[in-house]
Amino acid sequence: MKFVFINPSRTIDTGNIWNTINAITPPLGLATLAAVLEQAGHHADIIDMSAMNMSVSDVLEKVDPAADHVGITATTPEISSAQRLAAAVRERYPRMGIIMGGVHPTVCHQELVEDRSCDIVVRGEGEQTLLDIANGSPLDKVPNITWRSSTGEVVINQAVDRYVDLNTLPFPAFEKLPMDRYRSALGAARKSPSIGVITSRGCPGTCTFCFSGMFGTRIRFMSADRVLELIRNLQKTFGIREISFYDDTFTAHKRRVEELCNALIRERIRISWSCFARVDSVSPDLLKLMHAAGCHQIMYGFESADDSILEGINKRVKFSSYDQIVKWTRDARIDIRGAFMLGSLGETTASLQKTIDYSKSLGIQFAIYNITTPFPGTRLYDDVAARGYLKHRDWDQYDLAHAVMELPTIPATEVERFYARAYREFYLRLSYALGRILAIRTGYQFGSYGKVFVGMLRMIVRGRMK
Repeated sequence: MKFVFINPSRTIDTGNIWNTINAITPPLGLATLAAVLEQAGHHADIIDMSAMNMSVSDVLEKVDPAADHVGITATTPEISSAQRLAAAVRERYPRMGIIMGGVHPTVCHQELVEDRSCDIVVRGEGEQTLLDIANGSPLDKVPNITWRSSTGEVVINQAVDRYVDLNTLPFPAFEKLPMDRYRSALGAARKSPSIGVITSRGCPGTCTFCFSGMFGTRIRFMSADRVLELIRNLQKTFGIREISFYDDTFTAHKRRVEELCNALIRERIRISWSCFARVDSVSPDLLKLMHAAGCHQIMYGFESADDSILEGINKRVKFSSYDQIVKWTRDARIDIRGAFMLGSLGETTASLQKTIDYSKSLGIQFAIYNITTPFPGTRLYDDVAARGYLKHRDWDQYDLAHAVMELPTIPATEVERFYARAYREFYLRLSYALGRILAIRTGYQFGSYGKVFVGMLRMIVRGRMK
């Protein structure tokens, strides 16, 4: 059977900071599905519409007319683009089946099939489910799909845990992707070419703003040996010199990280890397070992400097622990990229300013501010929808830069004003600019800062950052 997988484009508002700092990440889920299908004797192409800046008409010209199915992935900010793309594919190639997968389709599966955006939604992990479809299994026998029968009925098949052993999966089919187009987020890489990879599924956190149902309740990891093999493959085949580990919490399995770091050191593998970590998932010894193995930056989700906000989002950490983690990381000579959320339940102007002031006091290299966004499928979404706080369901605006909740404690317009203020106050400080100039010896900070600075100025000129 022949498949064409498409990674849809995402329109980012001109006043959105992600226009400046966003990574261009390979569609690892689609590339893994393609590798699994090819291994089983099927054929799969990948069209990365996003990385290639393609129009819908460009994509239609690239679709193999002989394909049996077109598979489209989407998160919430991309779903409108995915639906437009699916409609164009249906009009041009009416005999092809249209399959959707990814986080948003997993949550909103019924409505996507009901409104004929697609014929099938693969819910959750897709490898075994898609193999069942490719091998010709009757759709009523395939678990974890929602589909439309020949009579037009929407059928929701049984949900079954089908956990994949990540060590048995083939590596993503990188050879089917435009590898020269990918790069890490601005400021996350010291060297190029760089690329983002994911080596686990699931997260130990239970934050209200995250959707944990995509990969089930069991956290799984590639072994250290398998990660090492992946790194070698990327170095040898594509000349990759920097890796951004985009696992939800790369350090969740400390022993695995230790084994990987020791192997990188022992085998003298020269790779520069960064990762995401929870503040409660590191220790001084682990951080020092990570640095010795090539880690130069960690992104921590600090979220807020107010304990009541942290408790409300079920972060399960105390604000008082942050300073110690920052010290440990700085002592290990690892840079910090701090992530902060603005506009959570219970937020006030005082708590927002407290978070901004704290982020500036940390001496961290980069700060990322996002407006708290209730994505479908999260406990936060269910909560604010029940309370009537949702302003709308215009998914294009669920981009972390627009306030889509009208909270009783602070107006949405005020949250957006503080969002603009946070970036302006952090990056346009004279002390910050001087610090980046003095750090130019490390090779990447000032260049990255310069791009962020230009991005700030552009948004000020356009009126977004006033």
